[in-house]
Amino acid sequence: MVTSRRYLIASSLARLIRKERGGNRVTEGHFPNQADRSSFVVVEGDKGSLVLVHTSSGGPIEERTEVPRAHAEALLDVTPGKLDYLLTHLTVGTRDIQILRFVTPGPLDLISVFFESEDEARDFRPLSWFGADVTTEVAYQNRSIALEGAPQAPDVPMSNAALNSLLDALENRYVAPRGYTTHTPARNPVEQGGGQRNAPPSPPAAQAGERPAASQRGVLSRPAAPADADLRDDDDNNDDNDLNLNIEDNVIRELARSLRPQRR
Repeated sequence: MVTSRRYLIASSLARLIRKERGGNRVTEGHFPNQADRSSFVVVEGDKGSLVLVHTSSGGPIEERTEVPRAHAEALLDVTPGKLDYLLTHLTVGTRDIQILRFVTPGPLDLISVFFESEDEARDFRPLSWFGADVTTEVAYQNRSIALEGAPQAPDVPMSNAALNSLLDALENRYVAPRGYTTHTPARNPVEQGGGQRNAPPSPPAAQAGERPAASQRGVLSRPAAPADADLRDDDDNNDDNDLNLNIEDNVIRELARSLRPQRR
C-alpha cells in the first residue's frame, strides 16, 4: 500500500526549486466529513477528478473517478473548503520528491515523498534541506488546510550545507545512495487529501554544516572527482568545511533577482 511522508521546507528554498523546475497549478475542493468516508474534487490542467476516501482496518482506501473539467469546476463551486497550490517535481536518483507551494487559503511550503510500503518509508532519511517531519500532524494535511485554513508554520532553519545539498540535487552532481534509488512512480499529492497515512518518525538528520558518510541512507555522496575537475568543486568543499552560515530568505531573494535577465 502506498504511503507518504510530509516535511516542511524553507520558503526561499522552495522558491529556488520552482525557479529551476517550474510547477503546475492544482485546485482542490473538499466536502465535509461523513461518518466513514470523505470526498474531494480536483482540477489540474484540463483534467478533473472526484475522489472518495473510505476508512478500513488496513487504512484509508481511495477511489478516483475522472470527470469533465466543467463538471469538476461546478463541484468546486459548492465545496466549503478549497485550496490552490503549485506542484513541482524534483528527482533525486529515481525518487520523485514533490514540492507544494500553497497559495489559498494561505502561504505554506511542504515536501511530499511517496513510498510503496511502510518499511520503505521507515528506511528513508530526509536530505539536509528538508525541514521538520509533519506527517502525523493533521493540520498539514490537504483536507485540514482546505477546511480549517493553513497552519502558521514555524521558520525552517537553513544552513550553508543545506543550500549546497539542494544545489547538488538541482544540478544532478551527486550519486543518489540507498533510499533514493528505489523506483517510486510519480503520484499526485491530490490523492492524499483524506487518505494520507501516518508514517514512523524520521531518523535524526545530519547536523548543519556536516557532510555525512556516503553509507548513510538518504544522504547524497560525492563521486570521485577526475584529475581535471573544475576548481569550483574545491571551493565548495572549503565552504562546507569552514562555513556554517544561517542563510536568510532575503539572501535567496537577492540571488534570484540577480539571476533574472536584465531588461534592455
